[in-house]
Amino acid sequence: MPADLPRDPSDSLPIDSLEGLPADTPSDVPLDGRFYLYIDNDHMAVSVSIEPPLNGGAAVSEEQIRAEMTARGLVAGILDDALRQTAELGIGSYVCIARGLEPTPGHPAAFTNLIESPLDQIGEAVEDEDEDTHVRIDYRDLGNLILVTPGIPLMRRTPAVPSIPGFDITGKVIELPPIQDQPFADHLAGVMLCPDDANLLIAAISGAPKVMEHGVSVFALVEVDAVNLDTGNIDFDGSLKVRGDIVAGMRVHVTGDIAVAGTIEAADVHAGGDITVNGGIVGMADTVANDGQAQSRAAHLVCDGSVKARFISHAHIDARKIVAAEREIRQSFIDAGDCVVVGPPGSQKGAIVGGRIRATISVHSGVLGSMSAVRTEVQVGLNPRTDARAQVLQRKRKELNEQQAKLEKLVLFLQANPQKDVNNVGARARETLRQTLAEMSALTAQEAELIRALVPRAEAYVAVKKRIYSGVNARIGHKAREFREDYPGGKLRQGANGEIAVN
Repeated sequence: MPADLPRDPSDSLPIDSLEGLPADTPSDVPLDGRFYLYIDNDHMAVSVSIEPPLNGGAAVSEEQIRAEMTARGLVAGILDDALRQTAELGIGSYVCIARGLEPTPGHPAAFTNLIESPLDQIGEAVEDEDEDTHVRIDYRDLGNLILVTPGIPLMRRTPAVPSIPGFDITGKVIELPPIQDQPFADHLAGVMLCPDDANLLIAAISGAPKVMEHGVSVFALVEVDAVNLDTGNIDFDGSLKVRGDIVAGMRVHVTGDIAVAGTIEAADVHAGGDITVNGGIVGMADTVANDGQAQSRAAHLVCDGSVKARFISHAHIDARKIVAAEREIRQSFIDAGDCVVVGPPGSQKGAIVGGRIRATISVHSGVLGSMSAVRTEVQVGLNPRTDARAQVLQRKRKELNEQQAKLEKLVLFLQANPQKDVNNVGARARETLRQTLAEMSALTAQEAELIRALVPRAEAYVAVKKRIYSGVNARIGHKAREFREDYPGGKLRQGANGEIAVN
């Protein structure tokens, strides 16, 4: 018997046992051969041990073993050769004579993005000095538009591989959960299936691609001289190229990328991709109206990609990935899902002065704060979007709880008063309640994910190459440090004792 086959003597079956024979049984009495069956606890294998006959007794036959296996329901995966040879030999210990088949797991459909991003071709980079950190940014390539032409491959779909059922030695089929063969998403724009390959998605038009979980859409690129009163506010599915400026007071909402040759003033700009500004992002300081109320005239930018500009002043920016400025960020509120980088690669230039900078992984700058000790806040280690996400989930939980209470009350009322259940109200209420409970279950999973996001990133840091001025408040995860005097440049990390150390 193989060494990995479990043995369970308590589950063995003795045949022609000597137990019960008188102690004075003559030694020359013919004794038939005996065999024992050993069955794995999971019923995936059975082995046999055969003892030979004595004094001319009858040997164990293959038919005897098969008959006993059948009687015990061991009918699948029988190893005929092993059983036959062991029976012919007439002796053997723990020989496997039947083995079940483990089920083979399948694989869900896979989607491979075939679009080459400019970030994949980074040349010059900002790289942290530590080998354990890999942050690379190329200012020349970051945020450039990705354009495709008709026929360009966009995404490859690899069909699902179904699971193969198994079985145990009793013939019971062992099945794994079914594998979903997810198709390309519905309602994709500007794309088509390759005529020669139904699992290859290609561009049908020229434009900017937007990659989704199960597909890609291509949106036509719109070009304008400027975004001002002549153009009006812009809101469409696609990418936008502005040859001039986006002036103060305008609103731009697109699902693709935005490239601006000039500047973005105190405008409201949302993009589903990257925002690239060759000039600067220039908002204005808050002003006070005649009624004494503060009026914000800052630039407001939100994007699901990265933001790149020459400089940033008086702006509120929320970027899912990176915020990069070549010169400075001044009096701005920046939230970046990955990191914030200020200054040319490899230099000590670049400054963050005033405002609040938050990033999940890291912040890089030549200088932090100013000689005038203007208050400057910087935070790393926690995703800046977590607080907003928590508020959304809290509101959703409250709404679902209220809806559940109302529906349960209605269902109980109709059960107690069936004469009131007209026009199938009860069935609709029960179905809505079922959907509400399903939404609450999904919400619980989202809340658990949010709790994990609240755990600080151990690798988070703030890198300042030249100087940290007084007035700077640095926060790493849940730990904070107030700088009350100027400090040489260095790297701020959380120390072994939980404090924020500069080295």
